Amino acid sequence: MTALSQDRNTSQLAGTILSLSLAAATLIYSGSIVMRNATGYATKGQTALGLTGVGIANHRVDNSDGAAGDLDIDVAQGVFKVANSAAADAITIADIGKPCYAVDDQTVAKTNGLTAGVPTRSAAGIIVGVEASGVHVLFNEAILRAVLVGSRAFVPLRVATLVGAGVYRVLSPVAGRIVNIGSVIEGVLTTGDATLTAKIGGVAVTTGVLTITQAGSAAGDKDYAQPTAANTVAVGDELSLTVGGTNATASVANAFFEIERA
Repeated sequence: MTALSQDRNTSQLAGTILSLSLAAATLIYSGSIVMRNATGYATKGQTALGLTGVGIANHRVDNSDGAAGDLDIDVAQGVFKVANSAAADAITIADIGKPCYAVDDQTVAKTNGLTAGVPTRSAAGIIVGVEASGVHVLFNEAILRAVLVGSRAFVPLRVATLVGAGVYRVLSPVAGRIVNIGSVIEGVLTTGDATLTAKIGGVAVTTGVLTITQAGSAAGDKDYAQPTAANTVAVGDELSLTVGGTNATASVANAFFEIERA
């Protein structure tokens, strides 16, 4: 095509309404959270990985007996109020501007549901407001994907030996909150367990200790810790892991700090 030399009638897809094809064996209720799965089909909000929040269903569509793509659904983008989670996953005004994560087709949470160091939830949208009756969430797939790209940083740290009481250090390239610490070992342990204690500027991170079990140990074993406090970092802060325990074999551990950006 060449550049225009006259006015053009350019077609527009409705700005806030998307038409998506449903995944197989899926029932989506009107007013529920709609997500896109890894193959591009619409499914309901749920606790699962590999999904991305799209919007709110404009109507009920039942594809329970159908194959993927048999039926379509209209999904509205924009800001909608959905249900909040409870306890440690309850969203507060301090979370405005951050992603929220789908729990079910009407509920969102502040975290991705880390369990044994592995996420269990997919991002639903961006938090824009909180009140007693629910959370105001911006549902827009393109914006959400762009935010997610930069929302977390992973800082690697190689521990040369799990024997002794060595301290291994790295500088944080970002400001934020350490939400996960993980390690994988390159060889077996003997005699006893090894530990890695995470610190920020020499101050221990609350619940930031990795315990690497000697019994049955093998290269590739993974361990995780999820900090609960004393886990806020600034750009340039020293992050460290201190070796402990009674292991007697000089195995290497490759570790990381997962930081949720401020």
